[in-house]
Amino acid sequence: MNVFAEFYPTWASPPGDTVRDLAQRKGLTQAVVANALGVAEPTLARMLNGDLPITEARAEKLSACVGATARFWLTREAQYRDALQAIQDDGRAWVSSLPFADMAKFGWLDAANSVAGKLQQAFTFFGVSSVDEWRDAWLSEHAGLTAYRTSPVFAMQGASAAAWLRQGEHIASGISTAQWSRTNFERILPELKSLTRVEKPAEFMPQLQRRCAECGVAVVVVRAPKGCPASGATRVKNGQAILQLSARYLRDDSFWFTFFHEAGHLVLHEDRLFLEWSEKQHLDEKEEREANDFAGKALIPPAQEAELRALPHDYKAVMRFARDLSVSPGIVVGQLQHRGLVPREKLNFLKKRYTWG
Repeated sequence: MNVFAEFYPTWASPPGDTVRDLAQRKGLTQAVVANALGVAEPTLARMLNGDLPITEARAEKLSACVGATARFWLTREAQYRDALQAIQDDGRAWVSSLPFADMAKFGWLDAANSVAGKLQQAFTFFGVSSVDEWRDAWLSEHAGLTAYRTSPVFAMQGASAAAWLRQGEHIASGISTAQWSRTNFERILPELKSLTRVEKPAEFMPQLQRRCAECGVAVVVVRAPKGCPASGATRVKNGQAILQLSARYLRDDSFWFTFFHEAGHLVLHEDRLFLEWSEKQHLDEKEEREANDFAGKALIPPAQEAELRALPHDYKAVMRFARDLSVSPGIVVGQLQHRGLVPREKLNFLKKRYTWG
């Protein structure tokens, strides 16, 4: 039996690759092969590249010219078309899983109507050349999101979370930072508390980013696209730490607590990516508790805990305490509510509301 009759490739390589290989072994030029098939050389080139199919007539002539059976060439052609269709279907499904409309709306990539156009835009955005390369970068064992693959939330919305994280990387790449230093970052955190008293993000964000950049941390606020429940994330890449927040925080207490929570991850758990779900579906319960404790102590030092608990539930007392701690009154209210010392509906007028540009 001819060995080629049992050869069934499973990759999306056109039959022309095999034609070229066999022709080279026999010392046949492209002109000779084209003449044997009764086609012009440009037509043969299109067939070799997979643009033209191998028909039964061409399969018979290929068999006589370069070898293998006509059945082999027809099978090779059918499997190539099936593999090509599978790749196209995979690409179409991947594009559909991405929040493409929001990614275009937010200016992360250019709008496109065709699947091919969307694929190219998405590949450029993620810096990959195929869906498989994207999976290797984001979903393989060495990828940062691997730990979250078992989460029901991630299974449904992982592509949106990956897009959000990738945009954070794009923004962080434009921020000049020193080499990441955990020691320096932890040292400046108490000094950053005073920024909580600045009312507008447009005023405190440049200062926050500048101080953190001096320690190797790029602080980025990225609007979450549809389907992305992420509220915060941290990771260290190429000597730069990225502290990423979403723009869903409309109150000072929640924004700053999350900032210091993420800072806690960088100080305590810098070895891998941490991703927070807004639905509170955490996979890293121990690390999350540690980051929460870190944030609470950063905002209200343990030495002031007793004073906080004894604080009269009066807005003037809260404002005085906040001023003495160099934090916003909203943060004090949030911490009182978190400890169950003040009802959730009380003193909320002291919390500042943010508008993100």
